[in-house]
Amino acid sequence: MRIVVAFWLLASMGAAQAAQSLDTVIASAQERAYRSSHVDWPQVRAQAESIERTQGEDAAIAYVLRALGDKHTFYRPPAAAAVATVAPARPIRDPMPVPAIAVARPAQQGIPVLRINAWSGQDQPAAALRVRDALIAALAQSDCGLILDFSANTGGNMWPMVTGLAPLLSQGRLGAFRDAKGVETPIENRDGAIYYDGNAHFLNPSLSRLPPRLPKSIAFVIGPRTASSGEITPILFRGQAGVRYFGAPTAGYSTANTTIRLPNGGLLALTTAATVDRNGQAYEHELVPDVRTEEPIAQAAQWVAAQCRR
Repeated sequence: MRIVVAFWLLASMGAAQAAQSLDTVIASAQERAYRSSHVDWPQVRAQAESIERTQGEDAAIAYVLRALGDKHTFYRPPAAAAVATVAPARPIRDPMPVPAIAVARPAQQGIPVLRINAWSGQDQPAAALRVRDALIAALAQSDCGLILDFSANTGGNMWPMVTGLAPLLSQGRLGAFRDAKGVETPIENRDGAIYYDGNAHFLNPSLSRLPPRLPKSIAFVIGPRTASSGEITPILFRGQAGVRYFGAPTAGYSTANTTIRLPNGGLLALTTAATVDRNGQAYEHELVPDVRTEEPIAQAAQWVAAQCRR
């Protein structure tokens, strides 16, 4: 009898957590999702509750997220969320090598090429410094121009990228994150320091070294693997004089996500804002290059070299 009662209690607790998690997802999405106004919430709630009864909470939550119609929002069920957030008990042998955040590539027509890769990790100051040092080394070669290759940058933490490249950015407002109610959180460059929502970014003090010279022109290389922070960083250069984009449209994940822990232990990454460039243009989908080409590095080098001859 005790075993039966205990099992009934556990089952009841699990069902309650499932219902609470679905309620949390619906309430959070209705209140904060960037595309909330596009959803018929009474209909979605009724359908989600029906799916939860017949197919389970994961299927119900997946239905709610599909109703939002954005590409960036996602849900991690409890087991997957635990794997993502709990460190392994023992070191993993022979881990897959992670590309450095900034890597110099062979120069093209005398134009330095700097590849900026995706990055996630704990040591943000070291990552930002790696970007800054690579930038300084690249610009020591030439003051004509620079090619920034973001074609394989799938995202991660944008701040080491943005702060590391800050000397290339013009002064003033660079862009913002705009939520569904039109409220904007600005990103600015003030005398070479990056400010977010009016506050100096904590990475600024570790980046005192500056390039010996600045490029006359900057070419970005982007493509379908350019995603998330790999899109947001180039967007902050959009509209700046002497900047041009080459390649193919990006993946279209340039929106900003907010992470919400659910009662069942799962994680909801909810798209709550769109990235806005310095001119107020919102990017809800892909970033489209100025020049579509299958040879973006070569085309970028030709353009940069032509600007230098003017």
